Amino acid sequence: MGKVAEAERITEEKVVENENLWRALSKEELISTGLKAALALEEEKKKEAEIKIAKLEIRMLKFVLEKAARAMEEFKASSEMKDLNITFGQKAFIKDFKLYEGRVAQKFFELDLSFLKEELDEEVGLSGAAANPSPIKVVFESSKLIAEVSEPM
Repeated sequence: MGKVAEAERITEEKVVENENLWRALSKEELISTGLKAALALEEEKKKEAEIKIAKLEIRMLKFVLEKAARAMEEFKASSEMKDLNITFGQKAFIKDFKLYEGRVAQKFFELDLSFLKEELDEEVGLSGAAANPSPIKVVFESSKLIAEVSEPM
């Protein structure tokens, strides 16, 4: 009977050991499930934070664009912009005038166009302003300059 008792004792020890291992495994599974749930919750919080950040970035971008558009409109309406448009128009006119004057001189080389230079020298005073300030109406529409110049009398 010694062997049967020994086998029963070993079996009993193994049953107890299996039960202990089963409880430890159940405990580990419970901890693992809790950690997975905590991780899922943290991932959800991270996604919500990322969405919130994206929305804030969009709001900030819209704000910056609105401010830039407002500043651009204010600049377009400013006297500085009007002065820049007038200066640009004058320079473009002078450049085109000289270009066409050169083309006329090449095409009609027998013509004496020196009178144009003399007239320009007479019209321009010491300050560089025209002696005959013809009325000029400057109209701004969507940042395009439209100039209407009346004929000198």
